[in-house]
Amino acid sequence: MSRSVLFVNLRRIKREGQEALLAARALGYRVVVLGRALPAFAEPLVDSFHQVDTYDTERSVKLARELAAEHDIAGVPNFTEVDVRLVSAIATDLGLPALPAEAALAARNKYVMKQAISGKVDVLPAYERVTDLAGLRAAVERIGLPAVVKPTGASGSKGIFELRSEADLEPAMTELLRIADPGFDPVFQQFGAEFIVEEYLDGVELSVEGFVAAGQVHVVGITDKVTTDPFHLELTHRFPSALPTDAQATISRQAGEVVRALGFDNCAFHLEAKWGERGMRFLEVAARPAGDYIGSHLVPAATGIPFFENVIRVATGEPLRLTPDRDLHAGLRFVLAGSAGTYAGLDGVAELVDAPGYDHVFTEVPVGAAVKLPPADFGSQRVAAVCARHVHRAGLDALLDAVPEVVTARVTAG
Repeated sequence: MSRSVLFVNLRRIKREGQEALLAARALGYRVVVLGRALPAFAEPLVDSFHQVDTYDTERSVKLARELAAEHDIAGVPNFTEVDVRLVSAIATDLGLPALPAEAALAARNKYVMKQAISGKVDVLPAYERVTDLAGLRAAVERIGLPAVVKPTGASGSKGIFELRSEADLEPAMTELLRIADPGFDPVFQQFGAEFIVEEYLDGVELSVEGFVAAGQVHVVGITDKVTTDPFHLELTHRFPSALPTDAQATISRQAGEVVRALGFDNCAFHLEAKWGERGMRFLEVAARPAGDYIGSHLVPAATGIPFFENVIRVATGEPLRLTPDRDLHAGLRFVLAGSAGTYAGLDGVAELVDAPGYDHVFTEVPVGAAVKLPPADFGSQRVAAVCARHVHRAGLDALLDAVPEVVTARVTAG
């Protein structure tokens, strides 16, 4: 019987979850999943599913131990943000390549993360931990305005608020206390109503994609990104970066220093930063592959590097495959709903797909679903993603910049 890999839940976006399972299959592994639920798209690709509340670490580790007695588990790859610490605990318990527990905590809590690298003043913004309005006022008095406040343990751009004036503080904290509750999102079972305030950073937004395997950092590349104003939802990603070569070298070096200082090992990483007049300024880093189709589609389309297969290789201790076989530019543009209501579909898709250069149109919200805008909800405004690639960056930019003129979200009132 073939060896197995143990997944802990799957990515929320269907096509990313599917690509993760296909990556394991491509490497010849059987797939065992431990999770809260198994989505229908995954059923044909999963050999064995075992339901458990994965917010219950003790119970989940116990079940994983039982599964290891039944299956020849070769590794426990991590693809999700919320399960970083649980995957670390399971892999460690099974004696498999694992992210160290302290590094896993730092990866999940933005305040702990910055405390762990507090000596790297060359890349860190000013920051403070707060839990209430009084603490927020005091922090802003020391850090200054503009600033940004967000939950320490959230993911997916949930609850990011810009503070431009004193008048912004109370509304932001009111919304944060509403959002940072397990009733709003189960992710807040882990750190609850704990927030981090940071100085607002000017500059170009970017992310660094890579791996740490057996203590060695591998930077695969840098992604240029644009987010919405003022809630910082990702709007577009373009890989590789168009920043100057010397800037990219500095960013790659400093990203490696950060993940090493955090003690990352046996994991993929997705580090977010800004590049400006003061050089690279660090925002945060995740101990898992990038979302938004960057790891699943953009990096492979641009370079031929099978990013998700490498996530499996890291978890099983196999050598990584990092040699590119092409030199292209790949990116995506999200289609945003312009108003709240009921999602009725996309207009312009047929016209778009007839044009060369567009690879995929992925829908993220089903027709008939309710659409809300931030701050009421941070997950439903992005209704679709359009992926494209080109031999030149200027060509990719033209393709993606044309998307909002061609494809629009149809939303009805109600």
